[in-house]
Amino acid sequence: MLTRVLLASTLAIGPCIAMANDSLPYKTAAENGIKTCLTQIRDVGNFIVKGNAHASHDFWNRDNANDRMFSSFLVKSYSDGDSHISVIVGPDKSGACYAEYNETSFWPKSCTVLREEVFSGFKFSGALKGTTTVLENPEGSVNIYMTPQNGGNSCLTTKREVIYY
Repeated sequence: MLTRVLLASTLAIGPCIAMANDSLPYKTAAENGIKTCLTQIRDVGNFIVKGNAHASHDFWNRDNANDRMFSSFLVKSYSDGDSHISVIVGPDKSGACYAEYNETSFWPKSCTVLREEVFSGFKFSGALKGTTTVLENPEGSVNIYMTPQNGGNSCLTTKREVIYY
């Protein structure tokens, strides 16, 4: 059975927001007895939020929590707006853990300008569907997907990283 915990809830209850220390996904996993890949949930969660205010909506398999993946959807606050982050951490067939996160943001500037101002350390890696530019960091471990919006005056980006432990 899939368990759902909504930590950023309705207006009647108010949002649960973390500001410092450990991320909400880690706290949720630890409080619910998840042991497998808990260190990786903590490391990835803390790396992603780095003390920023955030809220999460977490999923895990209640019947087999330590043999299945843990999934979290986060909203992370920045000074100029929020991003959406999807995180999956779990054991793989070899018994080791893996993690993947995808952070999506909307920018009120063109992808061309954004590429020079924010992602200048990334190299061109390809294109998807002719409209989305794919960038890659020098190590080949992080990709940025950039899709023009509003006639090219703004940009939708997704940062993606897969980690094998």
